[in-house]
Amino acid sequence: MLCKLISEIPKDPAYIFENKWDGYRIVSFINGESVKMASRSGLDYTKRYPLIGKALRELGHGAVIDGEVVVLNEEGKPDFDALQLYNGHSTPIRYCVFDLLWLEGNDLMELPLESRKELLKTLCEGSDILQYSESFEDGNQLYQSAIDNNLEGIVAKDRYSPYKPGDRGSSWLKLPTRKRQEFVIGGWAESDRGRSFRSLLFGAYKDGQLEWIGRSGGGYKEKEMPAILKQLKELEVSESPFTNPVLDAKGAKLHWVKPELVANFEFATWTKSGRIRKPATFLGFRSDKNPTQVVREVPAELMSESGGAEQALSDDHMQAPKYLNKDSNWKRVDESWAGKPVDDFPLEHCTIRLHDVERELWKGIAKANLVMYYHRMVPFILPYIKDRPQSLSLKLTHAGGPRTFIKDMENRAPECATVFTDQRRVKKPGKRSQIDYLVCNNEETLLFMVDLGCVDINPWSSRISSPLLPDYLWLDLDPTVGEGGVDENKGFQMAVEVAMAAHQVLSKNKLKAFPKTSGKTGLHIYIPCSGLDFHQARERANELADQIHELVPDISTRSEGISNRKGKVYIDANQNDYADTLAAPYCIRPYHEPLVSTPLDWKEVKPGLDRYAFNLKTIEARLAKKGDLFFELLPVK
Repeated sequence: MLCKLISEIPKDPAYIFENKWDGYRIVSFINGESVKMASRSGLDYTKRYPLIGKALRELGHGAVIDGEVVVLNEEGKPDFDALQLYNGHSTPIRYCVFDLLWLEGNDLMELPLESRKELLKTLCEGSDILQYSESFEDGNQLYQSAIDNNLEGIVAKDRYSPYKPGDRGSSWLKLPTRKRQEFVIGGWAESDRGRSFRSLLFGAYKDGQLEWIGRSGGGYKEKEMPAILKQLKELEVSESPFTNPVLDAKGAKLHWVKPELVANFEFATWTKSGRIRKPATFLGFRSDKNPTQVVREVPAELMSESGGAEQALSDDHMQAPKYLNKDSNWKRVDESWAGKPVDDFPLEHCTIRLHDVERELWKGIAKANLVMYYHRMVPFILPYIKDRPQSLSLKLTHAGGPRTFIKDMENRAPECATVFTDQRRVKKPGKRSQIDYLVCNNEETLLFMVDLGCVDINPWSSRISSPLLPDYLWLDLDPTVGEGGVDENKGFQMAVEVAMAAHQVLSKNKLKAFPKTSGKTGLHIYIPCSGLDFHQARERANELADQIHELVPDISTRSEGISNRKGKVYIDANQNDYADTLAAPYCIRPYHEPLVSTPLDWKEVKPGLDRYAFNLKTIEARLAKKGDLFFELLPVK
């Protein structure tokens, strides 16, 4: 739940008031000995704060808690600089908790805020690390105290309000003592006085585009400026990331950077033109903030004057030009949406617009059912697609209909999505030289993909941090079924037999591997790897595929020619090249029925395995019973 910026203390007696903590916003999930601490951008901060994790485990209750992590200085006040330098153990740290969303299997979000806080206070009593955030009736007095103690500000909350994830309405309001805000760094100005740089140039996103807002030449510690400059130079690019011109350069030479760094600034006020009135003072970088989520936060009373504050996805034509490639497949998407009903789906980072949710994908199963499936399955699916570029395979009519492929986002990604820009490997007439791949790092992006028409989700095997190095090899056991082949059920049982042979080969090679159903008629095998480039990965995958074929030559084939595969299982090792994709674990496949590509235990891979047992209706009960069988595949953080 988010706070709306205001310019004066509300007088409504429904509001109670809390201190605004200068730290990292963290929601913690406690389930027995298992604790996860998640930032607003989806980062896992559990290992960063071991003392808090220990305190949460010691509560002895299953719960979901919202709060702010702060490090205290010698005066006992929150110190954001100290938080950034926190060493894990010796520095005094507190988790200032202010809301309780879940307790012992009970969803508390519909309870009034005061009731949730009363339970939270009882839960945290006696802890030195978990500090309950007290509420006060007198907002004016608390605000004056915040000013006197040089604190960040106060928060006003409707005492009767439910907890609404992603909501930035009138239930929670924030009033800072000074004007502070995060902005995205887009460049720097050279100094002519021997300093590392004169100023940083920064902006915020609006309708998916980065707009320049101002510059800051103060607040930097001289000894830290060379390291900041080094960081900037590593991100330097030739063109400005801002969509509007940078003003007031005063003749300085400007350099541009990829918009990946977020920093906090303090400034005087907003101007009527939507910029900030100088000076702006640098307060520090914010590694917990996703750059694409940074928007201007203007007090509600000033929105019309300053041109608007944070906006959701306002329409379906966010940016111009509409189509950046000739014969763009986005035209098909727009045509499929024309005249169809629209629903807004507000979430934490942005609002996703859903189109034609009553359209049937399978008989009796509408697009809305698919949306809600992925909404519920986010905790299981997101870890396997996070930081991995996507190739989108759309079904614009029904699950069994023709496919429409999209790789290049062409400025259509939602404002809270990540985009990986790559050079087109094979030049094509009418296509631009770059491809902006969508990267699904949050639920909003996942549901955006489903709304476009993705039934299944198809990520790369490498991540954007090291796109040339895959995290695993893929083997796709693909039976030739239908005309010229075998029937689907027999084909799947043959694929099971080949998978059993694969397990023998992999065990002989002392390789750990993870099988899953494809969600159609075959099986997929993931083999973790490190230190291999794609050429080496493909060679190794083909070597293993050849060894598997030698064990079951009567029912398998290594021939790429479709005519030579009839009645056999093709052991496909060729999906191990740069930008190749495979259906993600737990995604639904566009098939006769909504089957799920489901991780398996090797003990389950045996004759009689029923692929139809893994479907939209059964997968969640399976997960509750068996857990995530692919968990060991996830990268170590």
